[in-house]
Amino acid sequence: MRIGEFLQSATSGLAAVGIEGAEQEAALLLGHFLRRNRAALLLHAEDEIVPSLLAEAKGALARRLSREPLAYILGEQEFWSRIFSVNPAVLIPRPETERIIELALELYPDRSLPYRFLDLGTGSGILAIVLAGEFMKSKVLAVDRSAGALITAAVNARRHEVEARVRLVQADWLAACAKEPIFDLVVANPPYIAEAVMDSLMPEVRDFEPHTALNGGDDGMREIALLASEVAIVLRPGGWLLMEIGADQGEAALKCFVSLGKYDRVDVQLDYAGLPRVLMARRPVNE
Repeated sequence: MRIGEFLQSATSGLAAVGIEGAEQEAALLLGHFLRRNRAALLLHAEDEIVPSLLAEAKGALARRLSREPLAYILGEQEFWSRIFSVNPAVLIPRPETERIIELALELYPDRSLPYRFLDLGTGSGILAIVLAGEFMKSKVLAVDRSAGALITAAVNARRHEVEARVRLVQADWLAACAKEPIFDLVVANPPYIAEAVMDSLMPEVRDFEPHTALNGGDDGMREIALLASEVAIVLRPGGWLLMEIGADQGEAALKCFVSLGKYDRVDVQLDYAGLPRVLMARRPVNE
C-alpha cells in the first residue's frame, strides 16, 4: 500500500466514527511509524509502505477506530513544547493546562531563584517537570496516589533530565507534607468532573482515561474544596496556589476559597477559549 492510499483510507475511516481532525490524526499515526512529518508524507505519497510498518500502522489505526486515544496508542503527547510519555495510568496532557505554567512564570519572573514547588496529583509529571525545567535552581515535590502514575512521571523526569530536582512521592494529597509553610507555589490539577456527567464524556475519556483522576464527586467540587481548606498551611506567606478547575466551576470555586478566609487574593483566570480554567489563591503576605 502507498502512503497516499493509507492516508486516504485512514482519514475516511476515522471521520466515519466521528473523530474530528481525521486527516491530521491519520498523518500523525502513520508518521509515527514512518518517522516522517505530515509534509514529508505528502511529498512521498506514492512511496510504498514497508510491509512490517504497514502492519503496525494498521494495528494502531484499528485501536484508534475503537476510540482509544491517539496519545495512548503512540505512547506520547506534547505539552509546553516537550514530549511526554503517557499511558492509561495517567491523564493525557491538555493544552489548557499550560495556563498554569504561564501564570507561574508571571508570578515568579526571576527564574534564577531557588524556589520550592509542590505539584499535587502530578500524573505524568508534566507540571512538575516543566516547572523544574523553567526554574533551573528550584526543587519540586510531586505527589500522586497512583503508583502507575509515579512510574510514568519518573520516566518523564529522566527524559527531560530533571530527576535530581523532582522528588516523586506516593501519597494522598498533602499527607506526604509537613504542615509547615515551606512552598512558594503549589500547583494542582485535581479531579473536577461531576459524577453525574461521567457517562456522557467522549469515549476517549470515558472508556480509557483513569476515572480516579477525573471524577470529582457529586458536583465535581469534592477535591477542590478539600485542597482549598488544606493548601494554605503549606504555603509560605505570599505564596500562591494555581489549580485547574472545570469550565463551569469558576463561581463555585471562588465562593469556596473566599469563604474560608485563608487567602487574601483569589481570582479565576480564563483559558484561550474564554472559559474559567485556573483558580489562583494567595496566602496573606503578612502572616
